[in-house]
Amino acid sequence: MSARYRRNPEVSVTEIEGEFFLVEPASNEIYYLDAVTSGIWRLLERPVGRAEIFETLAEAFPEEPPEQIADDTTRVLEEMLAAGLVRDAG
Repeated sequence: MSARYRRNPEVSVTEIEGEFFLVEPASNEIYYLDAVTSGIWRLLERPVGRAEIFETLAEAFPEEPPEQIADDTTRVLEEMLAAGLVRDAG
């Protein structure tokens, strides 16, 4: 079974005019989410697998090469995990 991810419930979220800003509580570091990372954040409202995230983004951005979407999805998830914004949902 593939890994599933979810939001870190301790992260503070502020939405301003459709843009998301996250604050990781341990470091108080602020993260700005662009259109793609905001979409991933929305999907992480419930535990979700990498493949489901990829499929959703591939449908949303059909003009982008699938391998680019897969690479971007992997990179964003790894960055969010490293920053403490996202957790492994088991």
